[in-house]
Amino acid sequence: MIVDLLIELGWKSALACSAALLASQALRGRPASQRVAVLRAGVAALLLLPPLLLAMPAFEIAVLPAAAPLPALPAMAEAAALPVAVTAPAAPGIDWIALTYLGGAAFVLLRLAIGLFLLHRWTRHAVPASHPVWMEVFARAAEPLRRPVRLLVSPRIASPLSLGVAPATILIGPDIERRPDRAAAVIAHEIAHVRRFDWLAMLAARLALALSWCNPLAWLLVAELARQTELAADEDALQHVGRADYAQTLLAVAGGCGAHAACGMAVTHGAMARRIRRVLDAAPRKPASGLACAMLIGGIPLGIAPLAAMQVVERPQAATVRAVPALSPPQVREEPVRTGVVLAPSASPSQREEAARVMAKARARVASTPVATRDASRAGEAEARIKARTPMPTRGATISPPGMGAPRRVAPPTEQRLAAVQRLRKAALEYRDRAHNRALPLDIRQGYRNVAASLADEADRLEKQAQQMAGVY
Repeated sequence: MIVDLLIELGWKSALACSAALLASQALRGRPASQRVAVLRAGVAALLLLPPLLLAMPAFEIAVLPAAAPLPALPAMAEAAALPVAVTAPAAPGIDWIALTYLGGAAFVLLRLAIGLFLLHRWTRHAVPASHPVWMEVFARAAEPLRRPVRLLVSPRIASPLSLGVAPATILIGPDIERRPDRAAAVIAHEIAHVRRFDWLAMLAARLALALSWCNPLAWLLVAELARQTELAADEDALQHVGRADYAQTLLAVAGGCGAHAACGMAVTHGAMARRIRRVLDAAPRKPASGLACAMLIGGIPLGIAPLAAMQVVERPQAATVRAVPALSPPQVREEPVRTGVVLAPSASPSQREEAARVMAKARARVASTPVATRDASRAGEAEARIKARTPMPTRGATISPPGMGAPRRVAPPTEQRLAAVQRLRKAALEYRDRAHNRALPLDIRQGYRNVAASLADEADRLEKQAQQMAGVY
């Protein structure tokens, strides 16, 4: 059960991540805030996928090739009739796949928990900023917000960070506080994070990564979201700070060690050139397309519901239909004639010669008899054997067996086959219903599908025989 669920979660989360990344790539050249919104929609789809997989009813789509059918039902019945040795119940084994998945999710969550613990510790030992320039710039930038925001100084901070919602907190180091010329750029960048709720989006992305950590596209989605979030904060900050001053501030905090569970202004040396080039590029961006962005942002979470309900199953085996003339007599397969002559091992040579002559005459008589006449003779022999036990009624008549008062209707061979067809098709429907039970393992459900297909084929064969017999008789 857990293996099937993880397989579904893997390929469906890969589709959701691919859709979000492709949509973000389609918005290349537009404001980074739009790409952030699309990537956040992808994160929301990853968070909604596991509960929808468990709650949504399955919608099966037969696209996989059909597997080989199971053995016929009589063989299954004979196997079930065999005596079964009573053994002690086997001890439940260790599900290593489930343990591996839970271990990876626990590692991602543990890393996030350590980052949150460090942030709490740094914030608890931090002191409010006291520099007048920093206090003035901070008060002017935080005035439009309707939430409490704090500006704290911590000696453990190497680069500016922002975290929390209400109250939100901006942490700076003592070295940065002694540079009032960088106050406008740092405060503008971190206030942009607070205004856009980037810290909550970062936490949601980490939780989605814990659920889909075995999917490489999920890691790529979270990394792209973090990069685009910083670029969107840069674009907001450039509306209040000059490009040259902002680029110098980025160079000053380059290579700083940020926190894993916070939104930081620090940038690695590898991404420094690209980010500085984007800051200094004053070329106008493409205009925002509200309708296209709304369709992309809303389409990704809304499309996750049908994706979660979709279940790929194997195609049922197609029944082979053979064209048979409507009024042609049924073809009877010739079988070797059984003469019933059985000789003891101690028979004399004259007895063996007599038995050989009898068998030769019987074969000659059978060879000169038409197939239809031979079949009729066999049917007559069967009727004679039945009449020896009970009187044989005419077609559609009723008889009263000895010891019973109510008459019993004897169905002709055609009606008997049609009744068997109905029973087989009813059983096929029951097995198909069992195959739709998602609580069963995938291999057992596929076995039920194969049994249903075999029953349907047998019902079709009997129905054709009944139609042929109805045409003959």
